[in-house]
Amino acid sequence: MAHEEGKLNRTPDSMNYNLNMLRQTYCRPAKLTANAMPALFPLERGCEQGRILSEKAPKAVLQLMEFDPCGLEQTYRDKATGAELPAFAVFNLEGDHRCVFEIALDSVPTAADPSSLQAHLPFKRTQRFVRKINQRSIMIERLVAFVCGTLGSIAAVVAIVLETIGAIPAFSPFAILAGAAVGALFAYMLIVAVIDLFVPRIRLVITAEFNGILPRETRAKARAAKQQFDNLYLIVDQQGRWEAKLLPDPMPRELDPLLVGELNAKSGRKYFLIDQFDLTGAEQYLIDEFALRTNLELS
Repeated sequence: MAHEEGKLNRTPDSMNYNLNMLRQTYCRPAKLTANAMPALFPLERGCEQGRILSEKAPKAVLQLMEFDPCGLEQTYRDKATGAELPAFAVFNLEGDHRCVFEIALDSVPTAADPSSLQAHLPFKRTQRFVRKINQRSIMIERLVAFVCGTLGSIAAVVAIVLETIGAIPAFSPFAILAGAAVGALFAYMLIVAVIDLFVPRIRLVITAEFNGILPRETRAKARAAKQQFDNLYLIVDQQGRWEAKLLPDPMPRELDPLLVGELNAKSGRKYFLIDQFDLTGAEQYLIDEFALRTNLELS
């Protein structure tokens, strides 16, 4: 994989190359002190015995890999359109399986929490493509702004000259300039509104969709991790898989997503890699669960 200004370039024979490189490059060994006992309910934590237990409960040291969220700031360039898109997508394990992002000329998607893991996705680079496909509208609006500004300036000069020769009642220069500026601004807004009806701005709406089931072992790890982490995320390789009207049909789903835990520490948010796994289909998951329960009943 070549790294040029945060861009990725997948080799044809490596379907999980991006995620593997993300794990190898942006993860480092770390130790996490965790509570070895099950988490208490809020009712228990608030009482005196709960506080005593929390202070004296034994601690376990977990050997994990700390994840650097800067790795999510990488992009790739779509060959068909030239759009620079985020190479990864982030899903909250407690959230929706579908994420929709809208990139406009003057705005990019922002996460509800600017310090969350999803906030590291580089949508601002995608905005360059949106500006490119809206080049016609941009040029027209610039021309309108120039014409309105010029006419406003001319109107202000003419008014000052007429006032000087006494052709119109006397006004302060500030009032004349302010009136010309307001008139030019009003004309600009009116003309742009009319232009938007005939040459509307194009917005790029891209969608990421998660479609799979966690295997039994990963599900057990995730349930155990919920007691230690504030949020759990899945990072998937989204290269060639964004859905949009302006993009080609997405590729089949990738494998080996990363399960990452978020910890809100006093020093800031930290992220830890919990597992990397293959997704399971619903039919296969039912077969595995049925086989396991049957073996347990027979034994």
